[in-house]
Amino acid sequence: MVPLLALAGIALLVSPCMAADVVRLHGSVTMAKTVTEHLPAIESQTGIKLEVIGNGAGRGLTDLVTGNADIALMAGSLKGVAEAVNAEKPGSVVTAGMKDYPIAGMDIVFVAHPSAGVKSINEAQARDVLSGKITNWKEIGGSDQPIKVVLPFPGDGVRITVKEVVLNGGTFAPDAIVRATSKDIAPIVSQLQGSFSILSKKNAAGLDVLSYEKPIVMPQSFVTQGEPGGDIQKTLDAVLKTLK
Repeated sequence: MVPLLALAGIALLVSPCMAADVVRLHGSVTMAKTVTEHLPAIESQTGIKLEVIGNGAGRGLTDLVTGNADIALMAGSLKGVAEAVNAEKPGSVVTAGMKDYPIAGMDIVFVAHPSAGVKSINEAQARDVLSGKITNWKEIGGSDQPIKVVLPFPGDGVRITVKEVVLNGGTFAPDAIVRATSKDIAPIVSQLQGSFSILSKKNAAGLDVLSYEKPIVMPQSFVTQGEPGGDIQKTLDAVLKTLK
């Protein structure tokens, strides 16, 4: 028979872990920022601790599939993000059975270093710059210097949306500078002469935003594996209500 004192010790060891309810939300940097801004209110409503990590929509979806996240923060279409992930690791993401909970979309903007010498860009110009067909700012009325395209990694929601909407599924410039997440883009564009990039409007604060002829809206959603329940459902309900 186990002594009562030993049983009490076991209870002390186990109960803190059982009480520490955590729901993990991984993915889009932009959405992670939005959720974090409302974190105290959401946690207060649910009594559940949230782990919010902005590691990019593609990585968030991968974390969901591998069990390292409970909810994926999806920026860009689920189909587009899954295709980008599977292009790098074929068959790693199967979306059948996933549940998609959309919220309002986020505007995407084009940004450039002030040295570019342009204040606006149209769709054809943006397509040619992003694809590498136009390589000097003087070709679109700017300064005589090379254009340095800076992009987030292929699983990023902004990149996926721009590929679908602006490039019509085409490819980006092969010599583009690629960074791990969209949060790495702004510091580069603010310092690198001749640089050009794409960002959510939320992540473009302090940069030179080029005027564009029509809005580009990135879909945003929360994604779960199958029907959520328990703490995951409670978290979703609170998040969706807060961000409505």
